[in-house]
Amino acid sequence: MSPLRFLGLVLAALFGALLLLVLAFNTYGREASWEALFGTPDLGPYDFSVPSRTGKLNDSLACPADDCRKGIPDIETRRYDLPPAALFAVAEKVLRRVPGKVRVVGANPVNTRLRAIVYSPALRMPSTLSLMVAPARGGGSFLYIYSRSQIGYYDLGRNTANVVSLIDAINSQLAATTPTAPAQPAPGPSK
Repeated sequence: MSPLRFLGLVLAALFGALLLLVLAFNTYGREASWEALFGTPDLGPYDFSVPSRTGKLNDSLACPADDCRKGIPDIETRRYDLPPAALFAVAEKVLRRVPGKVRVVGANPVNTRLRAIVYSPALRMPSTLSLMVAPARGGGSFLYIYSRSQIGYYDLGRNTANVVSLIDAINSQLAATTPTAPAQPAPGPSK
């Protein structure tokens, strides 16, 4: 057998095995396949009081500028002029409406903490997203979000996209529901 023919057979066998693997992956279900290979996608709660990172390029942290410097945030969140319970309700509502597959695995409105599994659009790779709302000094509240992947060293920006899209959706929801002040009539000509 010639080396070129042998190489062709090996490549055909590898392609066939890959095709069978993809077929089995899609037949069994993408989410179920990842869980069978890597275990539960829920990585557990995140402790925002002692922010830490994975050390890999597969996580993203968003928090107030002065509050979690040790966690080295990717995104700084702003102060919201809402009580924590109200901001938490908006965040939970928005997260449950995020396009794609999201599964809330823990929500505690009393402690204003939430944990969800967010699946990537194509391959359905899971990430654990943790959210906390805390009161701000002087009124209002702060938003904390941490998203980390279960699989891989690098996530191609998926967790940062999860965090940014959630913050944008929360801000959009708040902007849509915040009443605007009526316009003041322009002063007329003086007589």
